[in-house]
Amino acid sequence: VCSVTGFYPGDIEVRWFLNGQEETAGVVSTGLVSNGDWTYQILVMLEMTPKCGDVYTCQVEHSSLQKPVI
Repeated sequence: VCSVTGFYPGDIEVRWFLNGQEETAGVVSTGLVSNGDWTYQILVMLEMTPKCGDVYTCQVEHSSLQKPVI
């Protein structure tokens, strides 16, 4: 689960990576949820069976960030 909260504006990109390669299959999102104070939150899940040695990474891109956060 990748949880991102307290961001504004609502435009955000959340991506999952497996061993450095972007994963699109099995990605499920709550969509944007308003916090009621002009900020937002989102949960993005990667549904898969983990394997020993695999590295899973969540990357967040938002206009308030100078570079993506992992």
